[in-house]
Amino acid sequence: MGKHFSFIHCADLHLGEPFRDVRLGSAGPWNEQIGKATFKAFEKVVDAALENRVDAILISGDVYNSDHHSLSAQMAFARELYRAAQGGIQIFMVHGNHDPGEAWRADIPLPETVHIFSSDHVESFPLMKDGEKAATVYGISYKTRHVKEDLAASFHRDKDDVFAIGMLHTDAGVAGSPYAPCTVDELKASGMDYWALGHVHTRKTLSTSPYIVYPGNTQGLNVNETGIRGCYLVDVGAYGTVTLKFIETDIIRWMDMTVDISPFSQVDDLIQAITKRRAGLKELTGRPNMIRLIFTGAGPLHQALATEEGRDFILQTLNDKEQFRFLFACFTAAEDRTRTAVNLKERRELPDVTGNFLKAFDEINGQDEEKRKEELRKMAEDQPEFAKYRKLLDAVSDEDLLKAFQKSELLGAEMLTEEEEDHENH
Repeated sequence: MGKHFSFIHCADLHLGEPFRDVRLGSAGPWNEQIGKATFKAFEKVVDAALENRVDAILISGDVYNSDHHSLSAQMAFARELYRAAQGGIQIFMVHGNHDPGEAWRADIPLPETVHIFSSDHVESFPLMKDGEKAATVYGISYKTRHVKEDLAASFHRDKDDVFAIGMLHTDAGVAGSPYAPCTVDELKASGMDYWALGHVHTRKTLSTSPYIVYPGNTQGLNVNETGIRGCYLVDVGAYGTVTLKFIETDIIRWMDMTVDISPFSQVDDLIQAITKRRAGLKELTGRPNMIRLIFTGAGPLHQALATEEGRDFILQTLNDKEQFRFLFACFTAAEDRTRTAVNLKERRELPDVTGNFLKAFDEINGQDEEKRKEELRKMAEDQPEFAKYRKLLDAVSDEDLLKAFQKSELLGAEMLTEEEEDHENH
């Protein structure tokens, strides 16, 4: 039987990294909060460690934004480590691709309780609890930005370990990756009871026996890193049972807002509807938000949203109201997935390609169901892709063909209308 202990597992702090593709306009609290977000997120990691009285914090790589980490980032990092040390918390850390050993700068001294793993070989350090060894922590750091070797193959648990933890910054499951690629089977073969991984910014658990865990980054950094970000509180029982609890640490949350333009005929009405939805975010997330707008549907506003100028106007109008709110919503990007609104009745009367398409649709649609199925099947058989891969067509039922045919009326008319408009514009 071992000792009960607990630790925080975090990774990819990227201290000091600016948010990408964000235009903030004039200075104010808005700018200040974004500039401090990564630092404040790590403060919340240490807060969680102290509040839960953990025995250790494991940092699985990429403490800094790049090889050239600033003095201010080093000072902020050291300050938090000293705060953890005062609470009796050990720190275990490996370097990743953004803070490799050869470029590591330690202008600010760190507490003696900080254990940084070598980049030459796998090292081990004891994780102590009440003066006794509760676990052994194994790890290896990156020496250079790109590491193509399979570092996981070098991990081997000692037979006398009561509980073994492996730390690695890796692109697990991605063969040929320049970031210490390995397989889940290799990680399992090492004999570790818990793998504290880093590098992947979205949290995921690759295995629960043993636990192989990516906590994700502590703060989302761009429009593709939406949703909750944080770290794991890991509790290990006396008999080696592992319990994970996710703790939110992000200071500013990235999110997508999908807006159907169909009900709106005026841009002002669309902006008003977005503003109304934005008002509910305070209760939903309890923090500032970076929002990507995704416009969908069909309607009169399609033409305006299809242009970069039109989308920028909406973003600027929305952001003008947000600059000096503490719990702001910054609208960072607008993606157009809208379609042209097509009046099918009117288009049927026109002697153009869209009208001819709709007349052909009506001709088939007017047949009885069996005849329609037969006609659709024949049309499908004549398609080159089905002629080459006949088994694909055999897997498609008559009902599937009918459903696809019904959808084709509107989708086909919309696509042809857009093509005609593009041709006229050019």
